[in-house]
Amino acid sequence: MSLGKVHGNKKVWRSFEEARKFTRSLKLRNQTEWNQYYMSNKDGIPKPDDIPSAPWKIYKNDWNGWID
Repeated sequence: MSLGKVHGNKKVWRSFEEARKFTRSLKLRNQTEWNQYYMSNKDGIPKPDDIPSAPWKIYKNDWNGWID
């Protein structure tokens, strides 16, 4: 289990499990849809500041791809 991590300028990220739970609730299917959401929000749902734009980098020990 990954806890929130500090990266770059000491940003504290949401845990992998919590970030995945939130992202799954959006029903995004792939990286293209994630990028569109991240840039403009989906259905007015704002992106939390504690979820990274490149989750595969921040959660590299837990990341299993977009299907996960």
